Amino acid sequence: MISYQNHTITIYRNRKIGSSNRFSMSATFTVYGADIQPASALRQQLVPDRFGAVFDGYVDSGTPIKEGDQIYDDSGKVYSVRGVETWSGGGGFADLDHIMITLVALDA
Repeated sequence: MISYQNHTITIYRNRKIGSSNRFSMSATFTVYGADIQPASALRQQLVPDRFGAVFDGYVDSGTPIKEGDQIYDDSGKVYSVRGVETWSGGGGFADLDHIMITLVALDA
């Protein structure tokens, strides 16, 4: 479980509309706790010409998040999920299990 949560987030996922080849982002309608912070200076270079747009997020291990999802936080900021990495079994402590997500701000 993430001990420090500075935001609540809603996950939006790209879903197919009916039987057509059209897609639309729709909310999962569940709010999750998250710790979102600016990425390190080295990782900021992942998105050229947009310094300050890359963030690291940490959510509980049971959060259903995938690459390609969009995140809306409680302040109205919108992020695109660019990477998902699951961390488990941290030295035998199950309470250290978490998911680290790489986020790129869409409104920066």
